Amino acid sequence: MRCLFCKHPTTTSKSVEHIVPESFGNRRHILAKGVVCDKCNNYFSRKIEGPLLSHTSFRNLRAWYQVPTKRGVMPHLYGFVAGTDIDIGLRLGPHGKPEIRPERESFRKQLEKHVSSRGGVSDALVFSREVTPPKRLMSRFLGKMALEALAQRFLIDLSLFDRLIDDPHYDRIRDWARLGNNFKDWPISQRQIYPEETLMRHAQTGEWVQAGFGYDIFMNKRRETFFAFCIYGHEFVINVGGPSLKGFEEWLSENNGISPLVERIGASLSERDGQYYLEGTYEVHSGVQFDRKLLGLG
Repeated sequence: MRCLFCKHPTTTSKSVEHIVPESFGNRRHILAKGVVCDKCNNYFSRKIEGPLLSHTSFRNLRAWYQVPTKRGVMPHLYGFVAGTDIDIGLRLGPHGKPEIRPERESFRKQLEKHVSSRGGVSDALVFSREVTPPKRLMSRFLGKMALEALAQRFLIDLSLFDRLIDDPHYDRIRDWARLGNNFKDWPISQRQIYPEETLMRHAQTGEWVQAGFGYDIFMNKRRETFFAFCIYGHEFVINVGGPSLKGFEEWLSENNGISPLVERIGASLSERDGQYYLEGTYEVHSGVQFDRKLLGLG
């Protein structure tokens, strides 16, 4: 087998590849050893996923909803003490008591003095809840996940997987994700498609749980391929074929602004007493049928 990204043999590779990082709560969507080589796996972890997950946008999103790292550590909510230049990290300790720490050790004494003067954790702490990740980094991250999502489907037939590696059609997004030097920019779409605390039915238990992450591959009537990823209602879309969003904008216009990860796959958003719910089939097969109808195939 060869690596999906660098195309080198992976006979000695030992790493499995999480399509969505474990630190986003992913424990199931994993590519087997050999699909992505150890070198590329390590590169994406250090240069793409690590910086993105530590960015205030996703760090605070994960901290707010208590999503642990792959090592089981709860991230600190990043913020600062109002009226100062002291940036801090805040999280709940083992017994539910707030724990506060300085982000920079040089501010420890200043922070301790500030907290001591108020008899405990200050109420003058400011935390950002905006989800505005660096667009270039997010774009490369989406490109990486897009190819891996395609590989997840194509691995049912190794000849299809080989085609994914060898077909030059995929080299542009492959190089963008892996190197980021073949285009000045690769635009992405971002919007919020439902509130962060929206609930959905658990696939196994049927209980209402918070809707975490989701992703899918979809097509428009021009046979352009897109990848959509959603985390707590924040939807991101990238064109797999090239750096343009015109086809997706057209898709939105023709489909009344629906989401490829909600209505397209048979789900709908409802509201009862201020709480939002995702209801319906929520099946990938429904999305495939939706795409086939657009293409005049079903």
